[in-house]
Amino acid sequence: MQVFLHLGLHKTGTSSAQLFLQENRELIWPRAALVLPGRIRAVEGAVFAHHYNRDGGALAAITAAMRDFLGTMALGPKRRILISSENLLGPMPRGLTPAPYPDAAAIIRALIAGFDAFDWPVQVTPYLSTRAQGSWVESLWAHQIRKDQMIPFTEDLESFRSRMNRVTQREQLAILHRDLMGIGLVTQDVSEFDGLPFGAGQPFLDFLGLTPAQRAAFRPVGRRNVAPPRAVTEALLQLNRQGLGEEALAAAKRALLAAAERETTSEKDEA
Repeated sequence: MQVFLHLGLHKTGTSSAQLFLQENRELIWPRAALVLPGRIRAVEGAVFAHHYNRDGGALAAITAAMRDFLGTMALGPKRRILISSENLLGPMPRGLTPAPYPDAAAIIRALIAGFDAFDWPVQVTPYLSTRAQGSWVESLWAHQIRKDQMIPFTEDLESFRSRMNRVTQREQLAILHRDLMGIGLVTQDVSEFDGLPFGAGQPFLDFLGLTPAQRAAFRPVGRRNVAPPRAVTEALLQLNRQGLGEEALAAAKRALLAAAERETTSEKDEA
C-alpha cells in the first residue's frame, strides 16, 4: 500500500490542492482512496490535543486516532491513499512557539505509526507544500487579521514577522529532513505551481504515476482562498483595533471584504 500524506504547511496552496482533489474525485477514486479534511477531523483533534496539552499519552492518542480512522475505510494491500489536511501538523502558526511546528517530526511519526495496524507493507510519503518565508509570514498574518475570533488579532506585520523568523520555514524543514531521515519527506514550493499543468494538484498526479492520456481527463482549478490586497488587510487591521463588539466587527469586516471583491471584479471586467 502506498500513501501520499499532505500535511500543509498552512497557507501554501492547500485549499487549492484540496479543491483540485475534490473536483477530480471521480477520476481519483478508481486509482486511490481520497481523504480530505472533513473526513479526518478526529485525527486532527488528537493532533490539536497534543499541541495544547502535551501529556504523556498524546502522541499515542494520535496513532490510535489514525488507526481508528483507517479502520473505517475499505482498504486492501494494493489500494493507494491520498490524504490532504494541513491541520494534521497542528494549529496554524502564530509565532507563539519558537518553531512554527515545534513537534512536527514526532507528530508525523505518530501518524505514520497508525498504518502499522495493517497486515501488509505500507509506504507513507509525507508531503509538505512550502513557500518563501516573507510571503508565507505575510499570508499567515493576513489570515489572522481576516479571521473572526473572540479576541481580534491586532499585531502589526513587522512584530509578527520578527517572532515568526526565530525559526524560519527553511530551518524547520531542515530539522524535519534530519529527524525524519529514511522516511522520504517530499516538499514542493508554491512558486512552482504556476508552471505546472495542474498547479497545486500536480504532486498528487505525480504520485499516482498516471500516463499523459490519463492525466488529460483531469480538470485543473484556479487558486482558492487567496488573501486580499495588502491595503485591504491593513484596513481590516484597523477595524480589529477599534474595540467593536464581536458581531459588529464581523459584519464590518464582511462588508469591507465584499466591497474589495466587487472592486476587483470591476477592474477585471474593465480590463
